Amino acid sequence: MRFHNREDELEELERVWKLCDRGLHFSVISGRRRVGKTELVKQHCKDKDSSYFFVGRKQPTPLLDEFCAIAQADLGQFPRLAKFDDFLDLLLARTGDKRVIVFDEFQNFDYVDRSVFSDFQKVIDRSRGSRTHLIVTGSQASILQRIFSDSKEPLFGRATERYPLRPLDFRAICGMLDDLRVSDSRSKVEWYATFGGMPKYYVLAEEQGLEERDVIAALDSLLFRDFAPLHDEARGILAEEFGAEHKTYFSILEAVALGNCEMSNIADKSGISIKSIGKYLSLLVNEYGFLTHSTPITESRAKSKKGRYFLSDRFMSFWFRYVHRNMSDYEIGNFGRIKAKVRDDFNAFVGSAFEEIARQFLLTIQKPFEFDAIGKWWSRTEEIDLVGMKSGAKEIALFEVKWQDLSLLDAERLLSSIERKKGLVLWGGERRKEHFGIIARSIEGKDGLRSLGIQAYDLDDVMEKLLA
Repeated sequence: MRFHNREDELEELERVWKLCDRGLHFSVISGRRRVGKTELVKQHCKDKDSSYFFVGRKQPTPLLDEFCAIAQADLGQFPRLAKFDDFLDLLLARTGDKRVIVFDEFQNFDYVDRSVFSDFQKVIDRSRGSRTHLIVTGSQASILQRIFSDSKEPLFGRATERYPLRPLDFRAICGMLDDLRVSDSRSKVEWYATFGGMPKYYVLAEEQGLEERDVIAALDSLLFRDFAPLHDEARGILAEEFGAEHKTYFSILEAVALGNCEMSNIADKSGISIKSIGKYLSLLVNEYGFLTHSTPITESRAKSKKGRYFLSDRFMSFWFRYVHRNMSDYEIGNFGRIKAKVRDDFNAFVGSAFEEIARQFLLTIQKPFEFDAIGKWWSRTEEIDLVGMKSGAKEIALFEVKWQDLSLLDAERLLSSIERKKGLVLWGGERRKEHFGIIARSIEGKDGLRSLGIQAYDLDDVMEKLLA
């Protein structure tokens, strides 16, 4: 499969590479497993002298022996050394010409020998003149945060650049699905809703021969069978990240995946006291990145008391919604029962992803006006899928987004619903200019609605603009 997107990241790494003519740069690339950190580094290194070291969870001596053997293969004569600081000193001294040196899964030194972080600090401080781009990657957010952001840690302040690698957006994933010969727009949305923006899942699909297949067939191969490549994916990632407290975090994430978005509801469904839940939610948002915290688009994030929590990873959302809550069936291989539940509920699950795709679409077309902000709105009893605003002109656009095939009657009912709820959205004053819209999988009578001034868009419109 071709390498997709990451043009901005590659351009930034090239910028730093040029700066290495003046001296060493120490870059940290962080991101969840499967997000593409290693592949990004490989792309950066393919036309450069480079050395790559994977930090496995081994005893220090065999790991250092492995590193010395790699250095010898890359650089010629390189002795077997007994200390990491000697290895790092010689590695940087032997590079001579410009070189990229990569340590992948750098946080694993925390398990191998924590003193290696001090070794890196000493060698970096005395090798500033080296024409080296030293890159480390890591996938455990909590450990990386401590290594590089805790003022008591030896590598605090040593990184010259830090790059958090985000999942790919829908547009980029569509390119990967084109490589899989998934051409149907509906199938592309369903794949994205299930596997999200993690490139590795689509590479796995190609490796499993899933070209031209729908997402249910992909799930059969990748998840719903014994020995499936993703059989233990979610549990492995989360157990590694959360350690001894993983059961507590699992309970919280499952509660959110099942639609419990407010703090009190999450506490109730997860069985964690309301006094304790805030700490865990804060860590899941700010340190681990598995949740996002949102407020109604018309309200100040700092002042609003209407905050809601959502899973930020599509595959994790799928796993908690369908697998974790049915783990007894999953463990004994009763995949058919789980797949029946997926089929019954799948359109509702895809709908949440389609809302985000619709938001990207509106930001792309900037209609009916250029948005200052756009997002979900809700009150205690009502909600609107997307509300866009333009402060200077006091214009507001209210959209319902449905992963459904709408009849003209369905569309008219949705518009009536927006009309009924618009007065609850307290923004812009009485003289604001209002626009109304619907975004759906398909809309009967779409052109007629548009002639009445309604912003009516279906999946064909979305794909045409997003993939232009």
